[in-house]
Amino acid sequence: MAAWLAVAAALLAAPAGAQETQGPDDSPEALYQSGMSRFLAGDYENSVPFLEQLVKVFGAEPELRTQIDLAMYARACALFNLGRSADAIKAFEEYVAKYPESKFADEALFRVGSAQQQLEEYEAAVAAYQKLRSTFPRSAYSEDAMFQIGICRLIQEQSALAAAAFQDFMRLYPESPLWTQAGAFCARATFDDGKGTEAIALLEAIEKRPRTWSVITYCNFLAFEIGDFMFDDVEYDQALKAYRRVKTRKALMGHMRTYVATLEAQLAAVQNARPNPRDIRSRFQQERRVASELAQAREMAAKLEALPDYDANLYHRIGRCFFNVDRYWEARAAFTRVVAIAQDETVREAGHFDLILAISRLRRFDDLVIEADHYLATYDPTGKWE
Repeated sequence: MAAWLAVAAALLAAPAGAQETQGPDDSPEALYQSGMSRFLAGDYENSVPFLEQLVKVFGAEPELRTQIDLAMYARACALFNLGRSADAIKAFEEYVAKYPESKFADEALFRVGSAQQQLEEYEAAVAAYQKLRSTFPRSAYSEDAMFQIGICRLIQEQSALAAAAFQDFMRLYPESPLWTQAGAFCARATFDDGKGTEAIALLEAIEKRPRTWSVITYCNFLAFEIGDFMFDDVEYDQALKAYRRVKTRKALMGHMRTYVATLEAQLAAVQNARPNPRDIRSRFQQERRVASELAQAREMAAKLEALPDYDANLYHRIGRCFFNVDRYWEARAAFTRVVAIAQDETVREAGHFDLILAISRLRRFDDLVIEADHYLATYDPTGKWE
């Protein structure tokens, strides 16, 4: 959006038309100046009436083509920014129909899809994104459109289609900053499609690339979920592969707090910055990406905070996997960790009981007596179990 805003600013600074005297208030020059100046100042609500009047009265004038092009697009953007999604869709579609060759047509189509997503009209959004990709395959928005197709399919719980869309994205845009996020969502869709082993392989693959902390945390929760599923399915080796992808809450929380603060600062900087025509990406595209990443980071941080005994439960599950494949030394180490860090007494007791079982399998009888006495003293101080 930066490039076209710069054009609009230049048009505002220059004399509008060939007239030497200022036209009346309802002249095209006055309507354009009033509407665009308010729009550029962020006063979207009050910019719309002027822009609508300009397009309605003077939209067919060939000598005003440049101004009408910008005015129609600014009006649609204003409606979009005001959250009037249905009106924005109509305005953008009218704009693309009138100026299909405009340099802003690709972004208009992308905004149509975005507005339809906001209205939860996901099939219509997918159709808009697909139209963008087929009409403007080299557009900077084509990449984002492919990513959003996967998001729509994921929200619709169309797991196979979502996985396919993200796989296509990863193949077509291997250098995209969204690549690892696409990989995480692809793993999610693949797991939801009943392919746990393939999902773990995807998690392993994206670990080889730099990842944002929100992606790392998202993958953590997904790996935890896959591990639990594999454990219940008696696939203990696969469960261990999944659990080993999980980091502790303590290791994540500090990074997540810093990351959220960093993204908040980045978003504020983007929103407050003056448009720069030299920017490769448009302001809208950049703002959308940062806002989306911030929303996910906040969600992941809140989820980390809310989960009870995240770390202790993780080590308990790992211990149970080791125990069930007869790796009792590793099981003992995991259960010892549970006893040491568990905050929930139920989790601590379960871990302590499993620790005793692991020690008994190791035939460490002296240690077994010590731990059994400790267990009874802790959980049965009155001796009612004796």
